[in-house]
Amino acid sequence: MRVALIDDLIAELEAARAAFLAALDGVTQEQFVRRPPGDAGEGEERWPVRDVCWHLGQYDDYQRRTILAASEGRPLPKNEPTHRPAYLNTPDLLREWLAQSRRTLVVMASRLDEETLNREFEGPNGRTLTARGILRWIAIHERSHIAQVAALRALPPAEAR
Repeated sequence: MRVALIDDLIAELEAARAAFLAALDGVTQEQFVRRPPGDAGEGEERWPVRDVCWHLGQYDDYQRRTILAASEGRPLPKNEPTHRPAYLNTPDLLREWLAQSRRTLVVMASRLDEETLNREFEGPNGRTLTARGILRWIAIHERSHIAQVAALRALPPAEAR
């Protein structure tokens, strides 16, 4: 059961990442760094494709650290996103970042036993979480950004606005 379960979870993660990367196929540097027009409202972020990629890699890392801490009975890490290093500014470099962040997540997930996958723990805001639920959510969350990338890529160049 455990092998099939973890294989299914890893397949979900890999399929979501492949779909996201497919959404990046052919992206130009201009599309990659173009920020959506308009002012950001309270609690809203106006990310270019580049920053969506950075966010997804950081999300992998944060959730990996959360699962590890919960499985070891340690306090959960705070979700404190860091700024993207300035050199990570091209589609190729961010694709590599996404590959690295997903690789470490998948390696960690592949080492979890069924009990750890299903063990409940208290997450942020008092919600009950499991490693299995988090791994599934990562794939769902990533897929939600595919439409965002498509919309960002469809924006007219800045000079046409």
